[in-house]
Amino acid sequence: MTTLCGQTLGEGSFLAVESEPDCANCIRRSHDQARISGAFFAQEEGSELLRLSLEQARTRKPELRVLPHPAPEKEKAVVWPAAKPPPEVVPERVGELVTRGFKASGEGVWRSPLGVIVRMRKHGKDWRFAEVVYEGEVVATRVEGGIRLKAGDVEVAPEGDGYEVRLRKKT
Repeated sequence: MTTLCGQTLGEGSFLAVESEPDCANCIRRSHDQARISGAFFAQEEGSELLRLSLEQARTRKPELRVLPHPAPEKEKAVVWPAAKPPPEVVPERVGELVTRGFKASGEGVWRSPLGVIVRMRKHGKDWRFAEVVYEGEVVATRVEGGIRLKAGDVEVAPEGDGYEVRLRKKT
């Protein structure tokens, strides 16, 4: 037989007694459930361990508590404010387009308050004016360096090597 402290005792050199062990290691290790379990299985006493475990489980009383129901008047629905999406950060300019007053309608597509659609096209790293779509009155005027286009509330005017697209100033 092997003790909890690891000593192997020959048959007939020990007696079974009901008193506490006098070996300090055995006393300390007798409180270690894993070590006791390992000792039983090492000596092929697994069935005895299972019996002891079931016996111990039967003697334990489960802690059952009845929680009182909260009073109905305390149950009030919490009203949370509706989630607001973060405000869109629109740059002041997107290439040749001055974005003030325009709303983005897709990749490179912008819409004015009166419904004028401005399409921009990517040219390298920059956005350039590509076309204006409007079902109302359109006025094109020849100016120095190109043509000025007025469609609804949008004005397209030549500027440097390209154009500037912006909302018309109210007159």
